Amino acid sequence: MAKDKILKLLKLPILVYNFTLLMFNKLVAHVHYLDPSDNTQKRIISSLVMIPIALFAIFVSQKLFIFLVIVVAVLMAFEWSEMSRKMPDKKKWRLIGFLYISIPLYCAVSIRILDDEILFWMFAIIWATDIFAFFAGKSLGGTKIAPTISPNKTWSGLIGGVLASLGIGAISAIIFPGSIIFFLIISVLISIVEQISDLVESKFKRIFGVKDSGDIIPGHGGVLDRLDGMILVAPFVWIIIYLFPSQFGLI
Repeated sequence: MAKDKILKLLKLPILVYNFTLLMFNKLVAHVHYLDPSDNTQKRIISSLVMIPIALFAIFVSQKLFIFLVIVVAVLMAFEWSEMSRKMPDKKKWRLIGFLYISIPLYCAVSIRILDDEILFWMFAIIWATDIFAFFAGKSLGGTKIAPTISPNKTWSGLIGGVLASLGIGAISAIIFPGSIIFFLIISVLISIVEQISDLVESKFKRIFGVKDSGDIIPGHGGVLDRLDGMILVAPFVWIIIYLFPSQFGLI
């Protein structure tokens, strides 16, 4: 009997590995079906690597988070410099780039120092919005939001992202002492701001005449491409916290 139990325990990691691999392949196949591009698997693998690092920095190590923000700031500045180097008025674009990069990163660090759960809540809405907007947009298609700026953004994707944010909002009311109505409304607003932020980044790339801000992240392009949703969301959340601190249990 003891030998049988040991054999079962040894088989468990193999079963978990096989199940995880099966689910991963199914996810890749479905995403590839919706978006048949060669970088599909790279996008998923990159996300699976980056999200655990981000979660560790958010919840466990404030110093690591600040270090990552410094690294991200340097990479963003380099990408912005490369994208805008052919523009005639370089001083203007450098100032815009400085504000575009420094303000959201400052807000993200301020939120992390203030409360790690609020920072996670912010990123959870960003991630949920991105994921569900992608699946809804690719599955349902429909009218484009701004075809000249971002030809892949659809109203169905926007609605999918907003619906996902409602789920995060409902859960948020359990984590924080604020009312569920407050978090449902704020989560929807953050989701909309996140998608507007995506469009702003796309507009800059159209102005600069580039497809991606860089190629440092496999399947995602540059750091600015990956964090484009945070650019407007972080300052927005920072303002919300200071306007309604009691909703987050800060008073």
